[in-house]
This record gives sequence, structure tokens and C-alpha cells, in this order.
Amino acid sequence: MRKPSSTAKITHNLGLATWFGGSLFGQIALNPTVDSISDKSERGRVTNESWARFNALNLPSIAATLVSWRLGGLRDDAELRAPGLTRLKDVLLGGAAFNGVMSGIMGARLASQAASGQVPIKSGLKPSRNTPPEAASSQRWITLFGTGTTVLSAAVIAISGIIESQHPKPRGVLSKIFSD
Repeated sequence: MRKPSSTAKITHNLGLATWFGGSLFGQIALNPTVDSISDKSERGRVTNESWARFNALNLPSIAATLVSWRLGGLRDDAELRAPGLTRLKDVLLGGAAFNGVMSGIMGARLASQAASGQVPIKSGLKPSRNTPPEAASSQRWITLFGTGTTVLSAAVIAISGIIESQHPKPRGVLSKIFSD
């Protein structure tokens, strides 16, 4: 097993921070606030354009987080520290990645429902009475996947902190005999 590099740790943490922070900002600030725009079609344009811009950074952040975890030696180091939590982190990362990608796909689907993404919406997460049915369906999926991304990536951050605080555990019979 190779020791995790500082570059892998930094890449993993920055990717995870971007992923979680953007999702949280969208859920708490952007999506609810667009309802203050009087024109419902303009709400859709602003929401869709904002998420498209963020996803241009978010998708590489998701990839960087996953690649640095698997190939940067971070997972191997975590396995020595807390094997069960490492497997839990694998599951949480997979779920968060799935939710993040699906949210992006549904966002692109929503934006494609009208020219320049000007789908009439109530807020970033709620359709209006004028929202076409397919766009309203996309919005409901975005709500589900977006919330899933936020919750799962927060759990990944918490588990990562716990794993980092653990000391490597001895492996094998001889290691156990000669350790404290």
C-alpha cells in the first residue's frame, strides 16, 4: 500500500467541499430565492443558467473527489484506520455521486423544456401552475436528487473526519503480537 499524497488529500477535500457547498447553497439560498423574481419564466432562466454554470465546476469536482479517493491512496489508508467506516464512505460517495449526476441530468432536461431555459417555475424546487408537466416532473426529481446530494455529501464529510481521527490498526498476526 502506498501512502496517500498531499495532492490527493487536497484534491479530495476541495472536490468534496465544492460538491457539498454548491449543493447546500442551491438548496438553502438560490432555489428558494428565485421566487422573488416577478416573471416566472425569468425565474426558470436564472435558476437553469445558475445551475448550468455551477455544474460545469461540480461535475469535475465529483470526479476529482472519487478519483482521489480510489486512486490517490486515500481509501487504502482509510481501510487501515477504520475498515467499516471506509466501506460506509464508499456507499455514501456512490450515492452522492449518483444523486449529483442525476440532479444535473434532470436540470438539463428541465432547461431544455423552453428556449433559453425560460421554463415558468414558482421557485428553483417548485413548479408553478404554468410549468409544463414534463418540466414539473423534472423539477420534482431535482428536488429529490438535490436533497439526496446534500445529505449524502454531508455524511461523507462527517465520516471522513471520523476516519481521519483514527489511528491505523495493526494487520496480521505478527503486527498484532508486536504492537502495544
